[in-house]
Amino acid sequence: MLIDTSSETRYPIADILPPVPAGPLESNGAIFEERRWRQPEESVGADDIALSRWSALGGNDRTESSVTPDHCHVVALALKAARISLWTQSKPLFEGSVPPGTILVTTPGQHLRARISPPFDFLHVHVGNRVLCEEGLVPDDDEIVPRREFPPFRDTLAEALGRSLLHEHRSQPEYANVVAKAIVMRAIGRQQTERRCWALPKWRMKRLEQYLTANIDRRITLDDMAATVGLSKMHFAAQFRVATGFRPHEYLLFKRIERAKMILATTSMPLVEVAFSVGFNAQAHFSTVFKRFAGKSPAQWKQECQCAA
Repeated sequence: MLIDTSSETRYPIADILPPVPAGPLESNGAIFEERRWRQPEESVGADDIALSRWSALGGNDRTESSVTPDHCHVVALALKAARISLWTQSKPLFEGSVPPGTILVTTPGQHLRARISPPFDFLHVHVGNRVLCEEGLVPDDDEIVPRREFPPFRDTLAEALGRSLLHEHRSQPEYANVVAKAIVMRAIGRQQTERRCWALPKWRMKRLEQYLTANIDRRITLDDMAATVGLSKMHFAAQFRVATGFRPHEYLLFKRIERAKMILATTSMPLVEVAFSVGFNAQAHFSTVFKRFAGKSPAQWKQECQCAA
C-alpha cells in the first residue's frame, strides 16, 4: 500500500528540482554513503539524527537484512523508481515497483529483509527516539515498544525535501538536520492522521493491473479503470489513491513508463515507436513524462542501460 500524504500540487516535483546525480554519494558533513544497508558509519544515539544514502547504478539483485536499533527509528525515502520486495519477521510487507517519494518507516527492534534490483537510490534518516519524543511523535523513551508494521506510502513533499538536501546544502549539517526533521515529521506524523477511506482491495487491484498490462498501448480513461474493478469513478479514485499514493491518471503514466523502460532495455526499437507502443500519441509528450519519472530522457536512460550491460 502506498499512501500519498502530500497536499494538492500543481507541478511535478521532478520539473521543479534537478534530478538526483548518478553514482554513490561521497561522505561529507551531512550525509554519508552506506557501506552496509541501513547501517550508519557511527552509531546513532537516542538524542541524534543522521542521514545516509544507499544507491547503485547497476549490478545483480541485492538481498539485505537489518534490525532497527531499540533506541531509534529509520525512515527510508526512495529518490528514484525501484523494484523491491520487503519482508518482516512475521510476513511479507511489500513487493513491486515503488515510485520516487515512497517512504518506509521501521520502528525500534523491527527486523527487515529486502531484495532489490538496481538501479536504486534511497535516503535513510536515522532518528533517535528522544528526538521524536521532543517533537511529540512518540511516547516517552521508556514507554516506546515495537509498534505494528507500517506498509510503504508515498509523499511527494518529502521527496522534494530530500532532493533539495542532496543538491543545495550537502556540506551544511545544520540545514541537513532541519530537513531531516521535516522528512521525519511527514513520515511518522502521518501515522497519527491516517485516512479513513478504505484502500482498494487487493483482488480489485490485481484485476486492474491485469487490465492495464493488457491495454497499456491503448487509450485508457478513469471510466475504464473504475468499470474494470466494479466501482463508481468517485469511489474508485478515492480508494485507489489510498492504496497506491497515485491519482489514477498518474499511476497509468507510471505504468506506461515502466513498460517503456523494459522495451528500451531489451530492444532497439526507435523512441517514437516505443512511445506509441506504451500508449503515448507523441514522442515529445512521452519524453517529458519519462524524464519526470526516471529523472533523465529516454535516450539518456537507454544509453546508460547499454553501458551497464
